[in-house]
Amino acid sequence: MYAFLVAVPHVRAAHRELGVPGDITRMTLTDLGRGMALHRRRYGRGGLGARQAHWLTRHFCGRLYQLGRLQYELAGLGTRTAQAITGAGTEVAAGTPSLNLHIPDFLGPLTPAACDRSVLRAREFFARYFPDEKPVVATCHSWLLDPQLRRHLPADSNIIRFQERFRPGWDDREPADTTPVAFVFGDPDLPPSDLPRRTSLERAVGDLLRAGGHWYTGHGWFPWER
Repeated sequence: MYAFLVAVPHVRAAHRELGVPGDITRMTLTDLGRGMALHRRRYGRGGLGARQAHWLTRHFCGRLYQLGRLQYELAGLGTRTAQAITGAGTEVAAGTPSLNLHIPDFLGPLTPAACDRSVLRAREFFARYFPDEKPVVATCHSWLLDPQLRRHLPADSNIIRFQERFRPGWDDREPADTTPVAFVFGDPDLPPSDLPRRTSLERAVGDLLRAGGHWYTGHGWFPWER
């Protein structure tokens, strides 16, 4: 945690050199506080876990920016994602410039309007401050894109509406059960039998696991060029 705090002035200086507005810098670096909040929620004490620290290297190396409700990471397409996009009719290769979308916690509902504003802001941001990057597609790799959620949530729910933004990528068959448990309940090690059922999302995550099913990471994409 202290290592990141020492780095904050250097990140701010690098952002200023690029011309990045100060409010975007502040919002991007608040993930340090989010990581500490998640750590405290799980362990009941201050600090920052190794996994959260690894995640924050994206922010502090100037590759990830929070723009409204969503975060955007400058990246290159992986092989499987590139193959899936090419198979859908858009010719790309591994390493093609792209933007990875991330959904930060503690920022309220993932409404379609909030996502629309964020994508619009991101298009303007990267065209202005990173004109040489030229991302071809936006991608997302998240349990929120698991198609199974469609069987458990209303069609007009924010999560399902978020899924509808993306074209399907490659099919990941590696179970990722602890990921939704961590994000929804705050602790990836909670046993399914102990998971609350207070909301439709909590019921969806817990009921599938209690029935012996698995959750998976979904992979999606959409064209980034206007």
